[in-house]
Amino acid sequence: MVAGIVGVARDFVERKNVQSRKITYYMPISNELKTVLALRPLGLVFDIDGTLSPMARTSDEARLYVGVVPLLERVRERAHVAIMTGRAIDDGAKMVNVEGLTYIGTHGLEWCDGLPSLHPVQIVPEALNYIAPGTYLLNLVEQELPRLPGVYVQRKHVGGTLHYRLASDSETARQGILSILEEPARRVNMRLREGKKMVEVLAPLAVNKGQALRRFVEHFQVQGVVFAGDDQTDLDAVLEVAQLREEKKVVGGVSIVVQHADTLPVLLEHADIVVQEVGGMVDLLREMVDML
Repeated sequence: MVAGIVGVARDFVERKNVQSRKITYYMPISNELKTVLALRPLGLVFDIDGTLSPMARTSDEARLYVGVVPLLERVRERAHVAIMTGRAIDDGAKMVNVEGLTYIGTHGLEWCDGLPSLHPVQIVPEALNYIAPGTYLLNLVEQELPRLPGVYVQRKHVGGTLHYRLASDSETARQGILSILEEPARRVNMRLREGKKMVEVLAPLAVNKGQALRRFVEHFQVQGVVFAGDDQTDLDAVLEVAQLREEKKVVGGVSIVVQHADTLPVLLEHADIVVQEVGGMVDLLREMVDML
């Protein structure tokens, strides 16, 4: 892992040495990132919500940050670019709508080389057995929505997400969702995972963003890889970047975490670079594109 934690604000980068806890400041871009961006083939992998898109009241209201699309259109000519999201692949691709990228949905269960509306989507075969159990659990919550104000259901091909960021009492909403789902989820062998103001219903498969990142690296045989994310579900990919470096599966790799007020400390601890909010991520992306 690149030593330390680097925080990128609009104009400055903050490097934090984990051993000495000494904080220094210098202008971007870090030497580690410059080195990785010079490698070829190069892979750039981005989460959407909270990374390239500011968090919105509901998932349907979310939009990419201004300027992201032209940056992705420029960078796809110089690197292999993937959009890796917890959203269903069709949903994520519709948000970005840039052809020539790799779209990875539902944390790695779905894969498409290009826009799903134009190219075939691959779904992990083992996941197909969990479509019905996932639908059953989401239906249970929908039946109880009248007593869960502020909760809404986001369905995916396999499982889905229960969001409670609109609830006036977040903890009560969270406990209400878990009380409905925990026992039924055990009975039908589905997995629950929590994130930012949400509870996810997942297939009990060893599929996550870390494994999806490794598949991307191997698929395109990239020598340098950069991953950017912001939530608990992105931790697997952040850790995988370090693992790929350690195994020498890549010559260089950098993980970027977008920091928000509620970002988990463990993400910041393991990140190579920390940027402030989505605006900071887009500023850094613009600098990265200019360097390619």
